[in-house]
Amino acid sequence: MPLLPILLALLLACPALASELSRTPLLLSKGGTPEHPEVFDGKGLVIDLGSDVSDHPWKQEGDLWTSQGPLLERSPILAGQTAGLFVDEQPIAVPRNLQKEKVHPEKKGFCYVDPTSLQPGQMGFAEDGSLYFRWPANKRPGSARLVLPAKAGVSAVSIACSHIVVRNVTSTHAGNDGFNIHNRWTGIRLENIRALSNGDEGISAHDEVEMTVDGAEIAWNGSASGGVADVNQCSTNYRNCVVHDNAGAAFHFSGKSHSVSDSKIYNQARPFDIAKGRTCTQTRVDVR
Repeated sequence: MPLLPILLALLLACPALASELSRTPLLLSKGGTPEHPEVFDGKGLVIDLGSDVSDHPWKQEGDLWTSQGPLLERSPILAGQTAGLFVDEQPIAVPRNLQKEKVHPEKKGFCYVDPTSLQPGQMGFAEDGSLYFRWPANKRPGSARLVLPAKAGVSAVSIACSHIVVRNVTSTHAGNDGFNIHNRWTGIRLENIRALSNGDEGISAHDEVEMTVDGAEIAWNGSASGGVADVNQCSTNYRNCVVHDNAGAAFHFSGKSHSVSDSKIYNQARPFDIAKGRTCTQTRVDVR
């Protein structure tokens, strides 16, 4: 049985493993000082923004399933970047239909691959808003949990302050990022966190953020960029991390400076995606 359903089931069944299961996004906006940073210890907090849609009355045609109308009244999402559904822990991609976009340039990003042309593990939207997807090759139709992530743009944990330590938190099934940081915040530290099965990145720093991540599992996130995507002019450092099974690269870096050390990467087609002219220092990184 896949790891994520087991993990979440244990967390739900055993209060000792998690003090809280939250269905609400977390915004952290109270920071400290360099000498005395604010500490947010989730003590095993799991923020799960997904909705189980396994029992939805799907129209089933072999491994192609269709929601027959908008799923939970959701609008179609932009193609090409995020996952729009999860089969157990596994993200389902929304590929762009580039040929159709040439005919309809006004619909850029909202032209989807037709159901008959979908590859396993891909999805799209019909004109009436119906969500359709083809089951991944390693999953059996009807035997796995189907989870719809939060609405597009909704992150599980958003950090909006400087000098803060965030530890012992798991984010899952965000429509956007598991851990999202924008602006010019400094002195941010993530410790012993997990970013699993989010629609976009597991962790993403933007703008001029300065951040260190020490101890993280980043896996099964749906971004076409990476499990981690740090951009703009940010400076980030990762150590003691395990990164695997993300839809894009393990790490996408296009910020000011980055480093990864004492970490393991596996089941990734691309371990690193580093923008031209940017650098990433790698020390004791085990890629398998």
